Amino acid sequence: MTLAIAVLTLTRDRIDYTKHCFDKLHEFAGCNFDHYVLDNGSTDGTEDWLADEYDPSLLCIAGKNLGINAGLNLLIAEVNEQDDYDVIVKFDNDCELTQPNTLRDICSLAVEGGCILSPRILGLRQPPKPFRELHVSGEIIQDVPQIGGIFMAVPAWNYTDFGFRYDENKMIYDDVDLCAEWRRRGGTCGYVKRFEAWHYETTDGQHERYPDYFTRKYEEMAV
Repeated sequence: MTLAIAVLTLTRDRIDYTKHCFDKLHEFAGCNFDHYVLDNGSTDGTEDWLADEYDPSLLCIAGKNLGINAGLNLLIAEVNEQDDYDVIVKFDNDCELTQPNTLRDICSLAVEGGCILSPRILGLRQPPKPFRELHVSGEIIQDVPQIGGIFMAVPAWNYTDFGFRYDENKMIYDDVDLCAEWRRRGGTCGYVKRFEAWHYETTDGQHERYPDYFTRKYEEMAV
């Protein structure tokens, strides 16, 4: 089954991460996809690089920081206007794929099993702990209360039939509410055990390389 896949990414500075992780996404996707990108006010050349590299119909330049939730809602609106997708994947610009066919196979499992899925994310300070393992189409899924937003493959009907949108009154990405609502409908959220990806350079490494980025992030989250 060939799926129509939309990948959504927000960028804000850290252009080296964006270039590297986007390259790895294309290298290890294993399928065609449309990559919708919103830049939230970068000042390090990210806007110009995206304008040179990306299809204008899939690219939004906010010119300022809209916030993660408002930015995601904007991209979802763009996706719904442009095509009828089977899966919508949130993919952060610091997610480093490492294995062939990661996007293809995880999206297929998400649709077949009615699940929100991710590869196992390495390099986190406090990764979620699975409380059981399930089998979906021959794959082992590590069931966790919620998965983070680094990589989230979500059946598109979550945003069309169910009409889910992110709370724009919150500054941070609300994966807690998304996973909780999905579970209330009887769905599963988890990691596909066979696949892994990296929080690029690890969470600790990111803080060491870009301390000012995280200082600004935490200050904005506190507002």
